[in-house]
Amino acid sequence: MKKKVLLITFVTILIVLATGGTIAYFSKEFSSDNNKITAATFDVDVVNSNGTTIGDEEISLNQKLFPGMETIELYNFRINKNNTEVPVKYSVKVTPSGELFPADNSSPVVITLQQEVNGKWESVGLHTEFKPKKNIEKFRILVDWPHSDNDIDFQSLLGNIKLVVNATQVDDEDAGENPDPEGPPYFTGEVKFKATPNGSTRTTSNKEVNFYLDKNGNKIIEINMGDGKGEFEDKVGNLRIVESVEGNVHWYRVYSDNEYYASDSQLWRSSTVDTSVDGVLKFNKTLGPFLSIESKQLYNWFNSN
Repeated sequence: MKKKVLLITFVTILIVLATGGTIAYFSKEFSSDNNKITAATFDVDVVNSNGTTIGDEEISLNQKLFPGMETIELYNFRINKNNTEVPVKYSVKVTPSGELFPADNSSPVVITLQQEVNGKWESVGLHTEFKPKKNIEKFRILVDWPHSDNDIDFQSLLGNIKLVVNATQVDDEDAGENPDPEGPPYFTGEVKFKATPNGSTRTTSNKEVNFYLDKNGNKIIEINMGDGKGEFEDKVGNLRIVESVEGNVHWYRVYSDNEYYASDSQLWRSSTVDTSVDGVLKFNKTLGPFLSIESKQLYNWFNSN
């Protein structure tokens, strides 16, 4: 099914860590991809905190970044649906790069993308895709610098944060007959984890799941147990699946809070992902261990990235 990219907005934020303030530069580009829309109105816009359409401008944030600083709001913006009559889908992606954000993820500076959901700010990872439920969707980008052992290595370094907002027209059946689950946040169906060949298979469900691409384009999946109580919560706990590439092989390493065989010190990873069951990702290891996650939204995102 063909989807028409009607509007693409690029915003590049340049962060300078030095004795002076932080400077941000913005630029914007629009593209219609040669698609002609005449039967309905497409009027999506991206505006800053003053309600002004983002254009070429330079902004001084008047903030200094330093270890132990309080979290600050680097930038906020809104996506306005305006008079758009066609069904649309939004993609918001934040990509840090430069010396300040090396490929080994050793930077102590933390960038967070948040979306306002039901009146509260929710972290959505650095890449989120969704169909808008409201006429105005609000976002903000936060920057933080917790104390770390390598703070001195990052003084006066230069980093870039690229923000890409993409509004795409989708077919009516995408928005009507087969809508995405409510969210973010998104919640799983059944989650099963068998850590060892002779170990127990533990099961839970209805857990918040977050997924995004890191700055290197690798998939990250996070499952939060919340306040639930049970064997899975006690024996496994929160899960984090991290993709890495070695040669031509994509590996998915599983980290858990409580399962010894899937921890920082014990390697539990799989290079085999079974997607044969619609809506279910199953990470298989030899001799029987596996992790399966039921989530239609996660499944679609995983297969499209």
